[in-house]
Amino acid sequence: MIKKNKKLVFNLNIIGHGESNPILLRISLYPEITKIDFGYVTTDKYNYGGWIKIAPETFIENTVTKERFVLTNAVGITLAPAKRNFESNKDWQYFSLYFPAIPQKDCILNIIEKIKGNKNDFNYYNVPLKMENAIEIK
Repeated sequence: MIKKNKKLVFNLNIIGHGESNPILLRISLYPEITKIDFGYVTTDKYNYGGWIKIAPETFIENTVTKERFVLTNAVGITLAPAKRNFESNKDWQYFSLYFPAIPQKDCILNIIEKIKGNKNDFNYYNVPLKMENAIEIK
């Protein structure tokens, strides 16, 4: 059994609710922070691959308790209103979002960039975290 307050990683590979959303690669739970890693590949929808950004008010929410944890830092992606413009429709970008530490117990999370957002917003619903599926980092 995994004890609380460890360094835990959940490998997920979940696609968001829109076809142009990044892939949710993993969620890492640390005693001091929660880190969520994404991978984004541009599409041929735009000649130069388009752009990405993340809203500074992005949050994660426990679907049962409704407790929210607001974004504290972003690495590899710009905070809106600024944008990271791509140079081609073959570009890719990894990025990480940081939040306050969430409790290390089984839960279902929503990751919300924009409440009632459209398919272009980076929203992910009902992401399950089961502690028995975590990989502990020593």
